[in-house]
Amino acid sequence: MALLQAARYYVLSKDLNKAKSFGLNRAIFYAWAKYHGPHTYAWKRAKIEELIRRPTLDELRGKCPEGFVEVLGECIQVGPNGYYKIGGQEQTPRDFDVEILNKVKRIANPDKVWEIAIKYVSQFPDWVLRNPQRFYKLVYEPIRDRFFIDIARGVEPQPPKRIIERLRSIDRAYEEAKKKQKSLLDFTSKQS
Repeated sequence: MALLQAARYYVLSKDLNKAKSFGLNRAIFYAWAKYHGPHTYAWKRAKIEELIRRPTLDELRGKCPEGFVEVLGECIQVGPNGYYKIGGQEQTPRDFDVEILNKVKRIANPDKVWEIAIKYVSQFPDWVLRNPQRFYKLVYEPIRDRFFIDIARGVEPQPPKRIIERLRSIDRAYEEAKKKQKSLLDFTSKQS
């Protein structure tokens, strides 16, 4: 989880240090939520079509509570050094290297695994990566159990073709709709 969350942040922002902080922070948060939070996450059972049509968190709620900032659809605390924190502790890039990359070393070169993660996450459109539920369901969940197995076997993990084809279809339909959509200026110029 931490690796793909960090890759997600990096693909969108190109800030490696904050990406590492974000990835570790989200992994800690979701690990905690898995064991201590509510176990009825509706988005875990959501169908792809329903998830794509669902409004974003920004549309559903207001601002984050005081002391939190909105980052990729989630409210997260920021520590004094600008890194994300949870439980009163900042997650630094060094923490990510120790907790995540040192474990990755056991099966593969961490730099190569990072490149593979970036390449994998980059196959998804921004509108999927910016939404935490869509990221979980469409990017992370399909490969969570086989990501490192594939790498250990020398195979680069790939997203399921059905998901990528569906997302491309939605992007094409959106682009076509944008071409046909008229602006207010189109209507006023015809009336003049």
